[in-house]
Amino acid sequence: MSLSRWCWALCLGLAAAVQAEDKPAAPAADVITSLHAVLLDNMKRGETLGCSGRVKTVAAAIDADFDLAFISQRVLRKHWDEISTDQRAQFMEAFRKLVLSTYASQFKKFGGEAFTTLDSQVVPSGESLVHARLTLGNGSNISFDYVLHSVAGANGNSWRVINVIADGVSDLATRSTQYDQIYKDRGFDGLLAWIRDQDKKTLADCS
Repeated sequence: MSLSRWCWALCLGLAAAVQAEDKPAAPAADVITSLHAVLLDNMKRGETLGCSGRVKTVAAAIDADFDLAFISQRVLRKHWDEISTDQRAQFMEAFRKLVLSTYASQFKKFGGEAFTTLDSQVVPSGESLVHARLTLGNGSNISFDYVLHSVAGANGNSWRVINVIADGVSDLATRSTQYDQIYKDRGFDGLLAWIRDQDKKTLADCS
């Protein structure tokens, strides 16, 4: 499996205001460890769960651990301000489906892979950087840097993933550049159609 496919599989701040007494977020490293556990379980039970089962399982983790609304806005760059509220909703729905189908397709078989959460640090921006490693079945390693920010919610603050950097390659930056070019060439409708087409192709490779 190529590094770019793994990167994308791991592969992609709209929050309500809360008061200062909100309980602190759980450690960002715990979020990543929990996400890895779900992915590993999906791989080990991949054939039993099937594509739809893996999508359902990973959806709960992605919705809980990723800030897809924030990522969607960052991916579209300045185009986010150019589109309507309805178009934003369409984009986020299509983008979410593609993320889920990608996870379900790429993490479907177990071949001795192992995830390791290494260390974490809070950077000057207030975001948390979590270092992790994926050891493949052949013994080779891929290093991951997860960038998370704190999101306020009804039950307090929580850390959400906003970017994944695999062996120095930023998924957010890569997707942002790609989507920006497609938007410029085909407009919003063309980009939306492209994302939906990618989702269909990914699902076809999911079983």
